[in-house]
Amino acid sequence: MKVLTTDGMGNDETVEIDAEEITGKELLETLKISAFEAVIEKNNVIVRESDVLRSNDKIKVLNMIHGG
Repeated sequence: MKVLTTDGMGNDETVEIDAEEITGKELLETLKISAFEAVIEKNNVIVRESDVLRSNDKIKVLNMIHGG
């Protein structure tokens, strides 16, 4: 499964995950990304961590930029 990770600032990376099917939570754990720091898009729609992602879906993990 191909997953695009991005911070929305042009720092994009495509990662290959060895899975046909995975939950959003499992994906974030695999990528070592906190659910508090990112959202998952599946076919251009933001989904919950409990949603199942399949290898034929277009998956994007958007890392949130925050600061103060």
